[in-house]
Amino acid sequence: MQFLVRHQRVSAAHSAAHRPRRGREHVRNLRVGSPVLVEARTVRGDRRFLGEFAAALRERARSSPGHLEEVHFSDEGDRIHLVALWRSPADLRSFVEEAHPDVLALRARSGAFPEVERVLWWSAAGAPVSREEAGERARRLRGHGPGPRAFTLASPVPAPA
Repeated sequence: MQFLVRHQRVSAAHSAAHRPRRGREHVRNLRVGSPVLVEARTVRGDRRFLGEFAAALRERARSSPGHLEEVHFSDEGDRIHLVALWRSPADLRSFVEEAHPDVLALRARSGAFPEVERVLWWSAAGAPVSREEAGERARRLRGHGPGPRAFTLASPVPAPA
């Protein structure tokens, strides 16, 4: 199976050596303590297609200008968990819009759209982000709705000063 990435057909088996890599300079160049957007994303779907879909999205994110780095990734078969850092909600929104062909390709192959849960929050550059924190923020968003500690692209919160 193949998914579109930047208007090219790319197999998820595409080797890591061929993936666009930017060193960690883009993260190191951030002033320590400056705000970064944390995205915790869980994608659920048919395990026969989800791994390749996740690989295509990860490759697309790595080449997105506002993507700073991926901090956590786990594949549980029918569920993928990913935590990434972005410069801004606008950069993340651009990535989501550019990934639409990948979502449509997955639907065409599997017959269903993936289920995506995304929670966002602001953190300080250089501060550690754990999977446990991501889970707590997702529970907060589900239980209390969007606010400064957990929000969505549809309900963004401005970066702290």
